[in-house]
Amino acid sequence: MVGVPTRTVREYRTLGLIDPPRKQGRVGRYDESHRQRLELIARLQERGYSLAAIRDLCAASASGRSLDDILGGSGAAVIDQGAVSYSADELTDAVPAFADEGIRAAAIDAGLIHAGDTDGETWHVRAPALLSLVGDAIGAGVEPLAAIRMAAGLVAGARVQASAFADMVVGELWREDAPAVAELVSAGRRARLQLTQAVASMVAHEIGVELRARAALPGGAGLDELVDGLRVGVVRGRGSQR
Repeated sequence: MVGVPTRTVREYRTLGLIDPPRKQGRVGRYDESHRQRLELIARLQERGYSLAAIRDLCAASASGRSLDDILGGSGAAVIDQGAVSYSADELTDAVPAFADEGIRAAAIDAGLIHAGDTDGETWHVRAPALLSLVGDAIGAGVEPLAAIRMAAGLVAGARVQASAFADMVVGELWREDAPAVAELVSAGRRARLQLTQAVASMVAHEIGVELRARAALPGGAGLDELVDGLRVGVVRGRGSQR
């Protein structure tokens, strides 16, 4: 029905991408949920996702959200979110601390939120996931300004990466009449997804590496467990480690 070889189905089961079939004696019975998951895996692979990335998305679905919800429906990728407009009430619902004018001003300075009008009734958020991260951190007890400084660091780092990458493209790759560039541009959304996935993967990896390095320093007790729980950085026991 889905055009997937039996050996591939077994591999997906081993990787945790699909649930085991329901057993009836010695026979394994697959149902509609298995078919839908296999079709989803195929769609994600066509969009350039690795099996490891798909496994992480499948794990995220355990939160009660469907994978289509996590991916923003049939079109958007979770790592490639577009800007979202919030009303003033929606913004304070997302991060109650933003009701404080001083904290809200710090979030503006950090590039986390942008005023959409002069009345403060509409707000633009370029990275909704970053806004959620700040809200969750504050909800877990992190001091609001500290959470905002964390977000500011990520925004500043993104700007540095963007500048370095743009310089590389213009100086090393871009030629207006080069067929290779034309082919890259024609790839369109696939190239965009590859870029965003690569950036997200490398930043998450380097965060894990840095946290592990600090685990051995004074005040770093428990950071190894945090990295393992967040699943960022090098996976222990597989391949080389830094």
